[in-house]
Amino acid sequence: MEKSKTISIVHEATDFEPFVILDKPRGLPSAPLVSGEDSALTQCARLYPDVKRVFGKKEIEYGLLHRIDTETEGLLLICLTQEFYDKMLCVQNCDGFKKEYTAVCKKNLECKQEGFPPFNADFSAENTCSLNAVISSKFRAFGKKGALVRPVSSDSGKAALKAATNREYKTNVSIELLEKNMLKASCSLTRGFRHQVRCHLAWASMPIVGDRLYNPKFKESDYFCFWATGLSFINPITDKLFKISKHVAY
Repeated sequence: MEKSKTISIVHEATDFEPFVILDKPRGLPSAPLVSGEDSALTQCARLYPDVKRVFGKKEIEYGLLHRIDTETEGLLLICLTQEFYDKMLCVQNCDGFKKEYTAVCKKNLECKQEGFPPFNADFSAENTCSLNAVISSKFRAFGKKGALVRPVSSDSGKAALKAATNREYKTNVSIELLEKNMLKASCSLTRGFRHQVRCHLAWASMPIVGDRLYNPKFKESDYFCFWATGLSFINPITDKLFKISKHVAY
C-alpha cells in the first residue's frame, strides 16, 4: 500500500467518544464502491473491526457519517457503535454537524461556465481584503453521466428548476486576500451536497486552484488547493462541544 494513500488517525475512540477521526489523503475514496475496495473506510475497518457492526446509509458504508471527495485531503469521521451513529445522524439532520474547508482560489471574473445561473453577489472589488458571505442555491446534476453539479437559483431556466434538489444548500465563506487575485477561502456548512463548496466558489468567480472539474483555467501541473480542515458538533453522549481542526500549508 502506497504511503501517500494511507490514512492517519487523528482522534482515537473512547467510551464517551465512540468514533474515529482520520486524515484522508488525496486520491483515496472515502468509501468503497464494492466490498473490499481500497478506501479510507476500508483501511479504518482493518484497524477498528467494530465499524463493520454499524449499519449506515448503505450496507457497505458501515459507520461512515459523511464523505469528502476523492481528490480532497482532510478530516473524516467514522462511528464505531450503532447508538452513536444513529444519534449523530439526528445531529447531522438537524444541521448540528459543522464541516469546515480551506481553499486557495484565484479571482477570475471571466469564470463563466456552462450551466451556471447569474451570480448576484459581488466578491470582485479590487480593494477587498476580507469578506464574509453566504452562498446559497439548490443543485442539479450536470455533464456526462451527472459527473458535475450546477447551482440552481431563481434566475435559472425552467429545465434547471425542474431538475433541482428540493432544498437549498448554504456555504458560509470568509475571504482573505493573499496577494493580487489570489484568495484564501475559509468555508463551512452543516448540510452538504456533492461538490458543494467547489461549485459555489466557482459560481462566485473564485475557482479553486487546481480544480480540474470547476476551474476552466486548470493545468495538470497545478496542485489542488482544497482541504477538509475542521469538524465540530455537540457530542450526543456528553452534551459537550467536540471540535477538531487540521492545519494546512499553502
